[in-house]
Amino acid sequence: MPETIKYYIIGFVIAFLVLGLFIILLAILYSRKQIKNRNEKLEMQAQFSETLLQSQLEIQEQTLQNISNELHDNLGQIASLIKINLHTVPLDNVEKAAQKLADTRELTKQLINDIKSLSRSLSSDRIAQIGLSNALQAEVERINRTEQFIAAFECAQNIPAIGNDKATILFRMAQEVLNNMVKHSEAKNIKVSLASTENLIILAVSDNGKGFDVADKLKHGGGAGLRNLQKRAALIKATLTMESNPGKGTFVKIEVPCNYAPDIQSEISPRR
Repeated sequence: MPETIKYYIIGFVIAFLVLGLFIILLAILYSRKQIKNRNEKLEMQAQFSETLLQSQLEIQEQTLQNISNELHDNLGQIASLIKINLHTVPLDNVEKAAQKLADTRELTKQLINDIKSLSRSLSSDRIAQIGLSNALQAEVERINRTEQFIAAFECAQNIPAIGNDKATILFRMAQEVLNNMVKHSEAKNIKVSLASTENLIILAVSDNGKGFDVADKLKHGGGAGLRNLQKRAALIKATLTMESNPGKGTFVKIEVPCNYAPDIQSEISPRR
């Protein structure tokens, strides 16, 4: 066999082996990437399920606390007024007795309505039952009943449905923001708004309280609540924006795509 042909054959065999090894390497890398993507998807779904369950439990815990307050501050007082009215009906004065009984009927009607409202809030799937906007409205009304704040809720018409799971997490985020404002902001006015664009649902919460430095709080490890909001926003592929400065109140905006696949990329954007 001529020496040149021999070298050609050897070169061809080597090239063939290198190409084969390259194809095998590509197949291994592709397989690993597929496995990694599948594992990331499973992990993301597990995180979403865990966060959803945690949000549901937190909503129930907050609801029970609210019910406890309502029983003590509202229903208990109404029941006491009914009892007093019944004990003080002037039986010797028909006109006054009729007025007293009419007042008692109104109080009883109010008590029944309040009890029905509380029973609805005990539902294990509250958001699915009453809807996101009604749940937000109920939170605003609860804040107003404390008589420590003037809270308002604005809701645009034709808000798209976003799915019960995502709505539950979004509602819990709003609830967490509102609770922080009630506890720490020293505000007098709180506003909640729900609006939408063609592709987004936009939830905004603001107050006129003392405010704080968002970046500084995150930098010095005091932003556990903010990071919790960030994590939940990430799982529903939302953009979370927080704007606050000392003495200038706080503004929080959550923009959620109407159609989404759970993702883990999101951020808090402090703005000035």
